[in-house]
Amino acid sequence: MSVLSERVLVLNKNWMPVDVTDVYEAVCMAFRDRARFVDPETYVCYDFESWVDTWEDAIVLSKLETSKIVGTPNFSFRAPDVVVLTEYGDDGDGRASLSDLRPKFSRRNIYLRDHNTCQYCGKTLPTEGLNLDHVVPRSKGGQMTWTNIVLSCVKCNDKKRDRLPAEAGMRLIRRPVVPKAGDIAKPFGFRLKRKLGLNVPKTWEQFLGRVYWDIGLKDD
Repeated sequence: MSVLSERVLVLNKNWMPVDVTDVYEAVCMAFRDRARFVDPETYVCYDFESWVDTWEDAIVLSKLETSKIVGTPNFSFRAPDVVVLTEYGDDGDGRASLSDLRPKFSRRNIYLRDHNTCQYCGKTLPTEGLNLDHVVPRSKGGQMTWTNIVLSCVKCNDKKRDRLPAEAGMRLIRRPVVPKAGDIAKPFGFRLKRKLGLNVPKTWEQFLGRVYWDIGLKDD
């Protein structure tokens, strides 16, 4: 696997884990001044230029594994393990007054709100096994809104068809609501587990805290 495809932990401005990206994207973020590289041993943050200056010494780089070195025609530098964002994203990544923020209405956030769970039968499934369902069908005036869209498995979706839940003899396990940004951010541990399993790099552990220690203790 190319070094540019290696995983990088993304922290928000408050140093809370919010995502996992790859080296290529992390380098692009730092180059555009959207993130800083973090030294996981010293916690010192570096912009793109200072990170390159720190690691471009051939003697220093020679002590690293080849898989940890990003090479370009003009210089080389150490691939980052962790980056911290320089600004809050548009999906509630910041923790400042999270409880008061409204997350963006998006497919991704619907899956997070409903925890990848069919809202009719209660089965938790992979993303590809779920659909977005209009509780009130579009043919009956139903809108594409937080309070009218829920996750539904294929079987329940086929059963409900273009009907109201009551007409199909079905009930929602919970009423769809507009979530707070904090509610969307909380499932990060679940998302991290789904992406990485138990394979968490040592350099991330101090940044993950309880998120890391919970990964191997909860069954899918």
